[in-house]
Amino acid sequence: MDELIRSSKPKDADYFLFMGANEKIVYETQGVLNNRVNGYLVLTDKKLFFYFISNISRDKIFIATYPYIVSAELKEGLLSSALIIKNKKESFMINRINKKEAEELSQILKKIIEENKDS
Repeated sequence: MDELIRSSKPKDADYFLFMGANEKIVYETQGVLNNRVNGYLVLTDKKLFFYFISNISRDKIFIATYPYIVSAELKEGLLSSALIIKNKKESFMINRINKKEAEELSQILKKIIEENKDS
């Protein structure tokens, strides 16, 4: 998975506050969560979460650790794409993702899901 590491982390995004000591970023991309919140979809080597900055503070919405990611569906649009990610309890839609980045992240998530089905 190391060959797929990608991050265009902006200087003001300090989502590392929500990561464990030895966690590494596998992939990060900008998007909009459930048509409401602008932020960053962050995949680490252990979990997936959505990081955003509100008027009050920095926060995250936890999506799932690897074993609990059930599916990742890519919906391609004309200018951008959306990912619908389901864990064992709920589903999250992240839209307005760069098309190329959405496709790359979708492939990574599908690989993770496949690996977890086998174990």
